[in-house]
Amino acid sequence: MILLLGGTSDARELAAGLRHAGYDVLVSAASDYGARLVGPTGAEVRCGPLDEEELERLVTGSDAVVDATHPFAERISVAAAQACGRIGRPYLRLERPAGDLPAGTVRAANAAEAARLAAELARDRGGAILLTVGSKTVDAYALAAREAGVRLVARVLPIPESLAACAAAGLEPRDVIAMQGPASAELDVALLRHVGAVVLVTKESGAAGGLDEKLRAVELAGATAVVVERPRSAAGDVPGAEGPAPGVVPSPARAVRSEADVLAWLAGQPGLARAEEPRRSRGLLQVYTGDGKGKTTAAAGLALRARGAGLRVAFVQFVKGGRESSELAPLRAAGADVARPATARSGLLRGAATGEDRAAAAAAWAAARAALSDRSCDLVVLDELHAALRHDLVDLDEVLAALAARPPHQEVVTTGRRAPDALLAAADLITEMTPVRHPYPDVPARRGVES
Repeated sequence: MILLLGGTSDARELAAGLRHAGYDVLVSAASDYGARLVGPTGAEVRCGPLDEEELERLVTGSDAVVDATHPFAERISVAAAQACGRIGRPYLRLERPAGDLPAGTVRAANAAEAARLAAELARDRGGAILLTVGSKTVDAYALAAREAGVRLVARVLPIPESLAACAAAGLEPRDVIAMQGPASAELDVALLRHVGAVVLVTKESGAAGGLDEKLRAVELAGATAVVVERPRSAAGDVPGAEGPAPGVVPSPARAVRSEADVLAWLAGQPGLARAEEPRRSRGLLQVYTGDGKGKTTAAAGLALRARGAGLRVAFVQFVKGGRESSELAPLRAAGADVARPATARSGLLRGAATGEDRAAAAAAWAAARAALSDRSCDLVVLDELHAALRHDLVDLDEVLAALAARPPHQEVVTTGRRAPDALLAAADLITEMTPVRHPYPDVPARRGVES
């Protein structure tokens, strides 16, 4: 069993990759938010901070430890590396690439220095500070801002712990922006201008933490970035101060930068067992077509089955506007990611495509494209894609390219009448719904049965 530390986007993607490779994975996330982030991978997840006793128990019960915690989670990284050294378990740190900081960026060694520098810069330039480092050190920044007589606006996660920390630091509700990042550069520019901020404070958290977008926003808004530098990696801290247990020779700690590096490292660990076969074999392309009833019904049933098995599901619905059909609510309740941009009555079922249809189809394809490139997504359902293709709302060549480039384990289902020949040629499974005896159109669509 692999003990994977971290409730980050890195940990989520790595957990999906490890499970696909056939490893049993236990993810330890410090917060409920982190546990929810990793949960869709289907890996076993424990939630809550780790004390020394619990950490040692988890390390003892594992075959190897992979540390994918946040670059600033220094305490748990050092503690895990030291525990592995004492107990004799291989330890690997997955490090986010840091990247280069542009000229004009102000570096700070820690939160206290960053708070002082940001307050001085904001005071000298006559503006506010936009803080984007989370809530754990917000009190230090709030104190420095008050002493300098400048406004501090904190952008934090929309969870009770973050809001409580901001309140305890003395921030007023108008000075708190609760949202999940990372944000786009355009949004950060708008926020900087809206609050009158001339300084943005962030951490050296890499592209996955939105650093590139924040730095671009700072440039566009004419502000100054204060960046808190990363602490030293835990790699190299093995064994711990106490030394390894008698007779134990720990593997040296290492840090790598990619999922492929992690898998290669695990493959080289002697005696590390994995399942006899990967949890998921090659994903198939399933096409449900034909004039008969049941295409969406079958796809929705498969999506619920996948969620029941702990798989992550994306259900993207094209062109179906008007009243929402009844399968979408239970799919959302089961944890599927549902995208349905077409909210107005669709023109495709009544006549020619409208401009609203085209905009909705473009939004649906954007959601589909994101799901098809997401390694943690196990099943993608593209409901009524065939109709969107038939009306030239989505480019067929682009669809075929995205399907060919998807992660190898990912299953895809497309539905709709008259599937194009090129899609049928690429399919692994084709089911044609044939109306042997249908009472339609004499029987109108019934809520909960046909809609």
